[in-house]
Amino acid sequence: MTPEQMRAARPLISTSPNYMRYLAAKALRELVQCITSPASAAVSGYRDELHRMLDAGAVYLWPGR
Repeated sequence: MTPEQMRAARPLISTSPNYMRYLAAKALRELVQCITSPASAAVSGYRDELHRMLDAGAVYLWPGR
């Protein structure tokens, strides 16, 4: 079998429809991640601060308990 026949029998992966769908899905995932990452970081920071406040001891402003 010649190299040309071998290439014709097995097309390149870059021309495969599954590979094109994979690239489209990957691009969409990256776009969604870019859009949602600031909101996700804000929520994560808020939750970290909330947990830190809940774990901290009480602060009393007036003398005596």
